[in-house]
Amino acid sequence: MRHTRQLLYQRETLKLEALNTPINELGLSIEGSYLEEAIAIVRADLKRAGIRRLEPVFYLSTGYGCIAGSPIISLGFYDADPLLQELNAEFRGWRYSEQQIVDVLRHEVGHAFCYAYKLYRTPEFRRLFEVQGNFFGTYPDGDDFEYNPWSRSYVNPNGDHYAQKHPDEDFAETFCVWLTPRSGWRRKYKNRPLALEKLTYADRIIKELGRQAPLVEAKLSWMYERVEDVKETVAQFMRAKPARYYRKATGYIDPDLKALFRKQPRITSRRALFRDYERAEHFIRAQKISLTNRVAQWVGVDPVVPHDLIDKCIHRAKALNLWVERAQSDKKLMELTAYVTTLCVNYKNTGYYMRPGRSNQG
Repeated sequence: MRHTRQLLYQRETLKLEALNTPINELGLSIEGSYLEEAIAIVRADLKRAGIRRLEPVFYLSTGYGCIAGSPIISLGFYDADPLLQELNAEFRGWRYSEQQIVDVLRHEVGHAFCYAYKLYRTPEFRRLFEVQGNFFGTYPDGDDFEYNPWSRSYVNPNGDHYAQKHPDEDFAETFCVWLTPRSGWRRKYKNRPLALEKLTYADRIIKELGRQAPLVEAKLSWMYERVEDVKETVAQFMRAKPARYYRKATGYIDPDLKALFRKQPRITSRRALFRDYERAEHFIRAQKISLTNRVAQWVGVDPVVPHDLIDKCIHRAKALNLWVERAQSDKKLMELTAYVTTLCVNYKNTGYYMRPGRSNQG
């Protein structure tokens, strides 16, 4: 990678951009991420196990889970992008491996199966998994729960005793062990009679119901905390303090672009919006060739110096959803020209578009 792009896209800059971006503006998608592959693996597991009619719905959210009573599964947005995974490890202290993501999805599909076929209402399920009272109403708040580390009544695939949190988790963990190829559950749990009884129950009931239509349909309106609706920034979500990145970033231009342009106006009419305003990335792109040539000539630098900077401006203006008022186009062109020229002069004199540790922290 040439030096100009190294400066504009170095790791600290990218992390700073991600941290200061609202989650709903990250442009994340399951498609193209490892989550897509993990879902395909688990769907193949279901088909191989004879579960033909259950089709869980997956969507990106603030964490992993299954909507209570519905076969809708949320996925942690932080696993949809390697950079976000890295930030999650830095600021939240953990990162799922690819295998762990697959295991989590198998667990969540266990919830989906339980809900889709309403197993929690049947006497056998309630007896075997010791359901007392309302199945959903008795679920504990928070992540803390008491457990017996010596109990032999539960599966414990990850060594965290999570099956002991609630009957809902007990079945989901049991399902995960049962669904995992080559888990050897009959041999592994042969000396744990109650855990083996739960696995044997899962083996039988899943084979009975796997080819039947679910009793519950996925209601998409039940989706909770979709990434499209989460307006807090990644830094706010992760409780991150990104000061360390400001000291090292060499291509963080977001605050400058926000000062040059504006957020999308609150105009309900699409016709009126595009009549009076233009997307900033389109505005910048329209000036790219002439601005590149003029700045390169004025400053006396290789054309790649303004070219790469302008490309960066286009990319970030789009990510930040910035706009230009058409009535101010001439003024904004002068301001953009001055900005690009200034940073290219910096590059010519110092080798940097902007020195790391600038005080402007957006």
